[in-house]
Amino acid sequence: IQALLLTEPLSFACGQERLNGIGVGTVSVSSGARGKGYMQLLLKTVREWLKEEGYAFAVLAGQRQRYEYWGYEPTGVKICAEISPGNVKHALNSSDLDEDAIKEWEIVPMEETDPDTQKAWELFNSQPVHTVRKRENFVVHLRVGRGRPFLIRRGGEFAGYLSAVFHKGKVVVSELEVCNEAFFPVALKLFFQAQAPQGFEILLPSYQRERLDLIERMADGFHIRTDHSYYVADLKKVLAFSMEVKRRTCGLPDGKWEFATQEGLYRCEAENGSVRVVREEIPAAGKRTENGRTAVFTRDCGEMTRILFGPAAALWQNVPAPAGWLPFPLYLPEVDAV
Repeated sequence: IQALLLTEPLSFACGQERLNGIGVGTVSVSSGARGKGYMQLLLKTVREWLKEEGYAFAVLAGQRQRYEYWGYEPTGVKICAEISPGNVKHALNSSDLDEDAIKEWEIVPMEETDPDTQKAWELFNSQPVHTVRKRENFVVHLRVGRGRPFLIRRGGEFAGYLSAVFHKGKVVVSELEVCNEAFFPVALKLFFQAQAPQGFEILLPSYQRERLDLIERMADGFHIRTDHSYYVADLKKVLAFSMEVKRRTCGLPDGKWEFATQEGLYRCEAENGSVRVVREEIPAAGKRTENGRTAVFTRDCGEMTRILFGPAAALWQNVPAPAGWLPFPLYLPEVDAV
């Protein structure tokens, strides 16, 4: 074997909507075969194959310039918040979070045979947006990248779960779900006391607004960064799905927008609780469209991917999208990364 990479089917779910793609990982070339174009051949083959199979996107993690040549753009939005002992002491100090109240809660390692693990999987699937995971692989997913999954109980009853990575003195909570949003601050304090008294970082998608509101008011700091590198093979499908996610989770103001890439003219519309994306073939950029209007906003596919889904969307002053639209959410949990 001179070179290899791993691909794995990967799907997002939002209600009855599905967005199907693949995860790409373990891209490697043996030391004696480097410089011979094997990685380029593998990535070219993946790109052709996913289009033939009808997948809408591919996602990977890695050095930007290495994969950018093949259309992978760092995009999506991830919120990373730092929770310190001082934050817990002063911000999580209400009566329902005092020592007596916390005593009825516990956090224990998740085991495959524990009946509450089934409840954790069901809770995961009840979220408005989630990836598609098989029950038999659920615990394995939560252990990806040195992850350690935990069950959260209140009075002996299942109340939620989380997965955290402990590495080189740093603790990162990559996934946390609770049966009731009122349990979220309790889960933070419980995890701090039981597992991370030095403090920890937590990762969140941009559409979890209630949690982000709490984090913004209590954390020492947080930063917004790109999610992973995505190759968007079918922009129409990815855009329509992400618009629907935003509509259901944050609200998407009614409006219309059209833009062009080298692949066509895209007409986007949100109206009366529904979204619609249409792609049409167009002449060269700058010429008139069939309805007599000019495609006023034209970018190449890579730049458009960053504009539509990336955190820098808030900085673009010349993007004529309706107010409140950008960026559209695109977030892959760390435990789903290949």
